[in-house]
Amino acid sequence: MSTPWQPNFGFYMTRLDEHPASFVVDLSATPLETHPLRLQLRVPLLKPRDDGLRDASELEPMGALEDGLVDALRAKVDARYVGRLVTRGATEFFFYLPSEAGPKLDDLEALLGPVEPYEVEYLAAEDPGWSLFTDFLYPDAYALQSIANRSLLEQLEQAGDVMSVARTIDHLAFFGSPGQANEAVARLTAAGFATDPIEQHDDGRLGLKFHRDDALADGQADAFVVEVLDLITPLDGDYDGWGCPVVKT
Repeated sequence: MSTPWQPNFGFYMTRLDEHPASFVVDLSATPLETHPLRLQLRVPLLKPRDDGLRDASELEPMGALEDGLVDALRAKVDARYVGRLVTRGATEFFFYLPSEAGPKLDDLEALLGPVEPYEVEYLAAEDPGWSLFTDFLYPDAYALQSIANRSLLEQLEQAGDVMSVARTIDHLAFFGSPGQANEAVARLTAAGFATDPIEQHDDGRLGLKFHRDDALADGQADAFVVEVLDLITPLDGDYDGWGCPVVKT
């Protein structure tokens, strides 16, 4: 049995074909050559909300079902659980398994154990490169930063920060060429950011620190991150995140 990684699940929301979609993904998951078989378990919700997401009444039973599925598949076929998706009135769980686990899927009921009152549909497919995980489940730069924002905002809240108060937000991004970095300076300056001199790093990348006064309440952190990404992504900029002092008055 291969050694597991330490899971690090992150949550993000998006839309799939105009339908709201809730993703929970293990950000630490890494494709394993030993686990080329993808298993998707689809479970229709009993009382979905009008928008197709989970109703509060199903959070606890679905959580118990998820724990049971993960424990059973991990113990019986060395499955690696990489995430779930809730959309259009159903929850879908995603696993990667060793090839030799394939025949055991013929008796899914015995493999999974009791699932009542839910019903489980499954799809298994060879996916040695974990393309569904990397190309579909894993968050893009915007969603990934939203996950990071949520963690940072929780830390600030615990420290007693008054998030409605504007303060200087410090940002850092990296670029591969002077042309890209200089164009980023021009775009960020036009958007109201102050920029520091471009710095050459040992790995050859060019670092750019920039700053602007912003508040953090009511989704403003996600808004300014989207603004920054829209400005630097076309320049192949690599955003390294933001930070700020705690404000208590």
